[in-house]
Amino acid sequence: AWDGLVVLPARELGWEIAGNPAVRFLPCLGGFVGSDILAGVLATRMHESEDLIGLIDLGTNGEIVFGNRERMICASAAAGPAFEGGRISMGMRAATGAIAEVDLEDGGIRCRVLGNVAPRGICGSGLVDAVAAGLELGSIRANGRLEGGPWTLCPPVRLEQRDIRELQLAKAAIAAGIRIVLRRWGAEPGDVRQIYLAGAFGNYVNRTSARRIGLIPFPDEVVTPAGNTALLGAKLALFAAGNGEFAGIRQAMGHISLASDAEFQEIYAEEMMF
Repeated sequence: AWDGLVVLPARELGWEIAGNPAVRFLPCLGGFVGSDILAGVLATRMHESEDLIGLIDLGTNGEIVFGNRERMICASAAAGPAFEGGRISMGMRAATGAIAEVDLEDGGIRCRVLGNVAPRGICGSGLVDAVAAGLELGSIRANGRLEGGPWTLCPPVRLEQRDIRELQLAKAAIAAGIRIVLRRWGAEPGDVRQIYLAGAFGNYVNRTSARRIGLIPFPDEVVTPAGNTALLGAKLALFAAGNGEFAGIRQAMGHISLASDAEFQEIYAEEMMF
């Protein structure tokens, strides 16, 4: 098995590219924590930070890393597809027609639809906003119960009880992962000086809404949408000499398997509450 940087000529991979350039494969960090997260560490310069910072890539598998230049700990939480609109009755990707934002307005809600067209579904960022708004309005209870049956956001788009449950499952997995990684690190949320949210969903989710539902337990001022940290890190890796900083990062990185962690199920159940 390869556990370090692998460099292969393009032709060896069957790629006919002029000049037969070298292709660099970054190593993984642990089970379900791939080289894209190593690239994210490079992009955020976590391995050079004096302060404790975090990188959270929110998706079907939510990867979580906390650390500084002394040590880092990572884990992967199986969140499911709710953040990307999957398993949601009228869920969809962030495309034209998707409700992407839901705001409170005059005791009700106002929806922003991508493309300024008639709504046809709701994407992950809109779902988080909608649930946060529902909690404030009392339409959704802290235990996730949707009062009064399906809730119409902007006709014909509505949320059903099972949609709320799907978001609960996703947010609980991420929140539990954050708690366990921080606990293993010996830190509390208040000790973290910066949180980078990676990926498309992380880049567009409303930080206040994410905190309201208990997804990201950090104040808005320390949370930064970081965009495609995997791509930026990959670019940095292309210009690194030799093994660059990869070996040092992997040596400083610890990995937690949440599936086998004794505390995970208990904390996961606690984090089901909004």
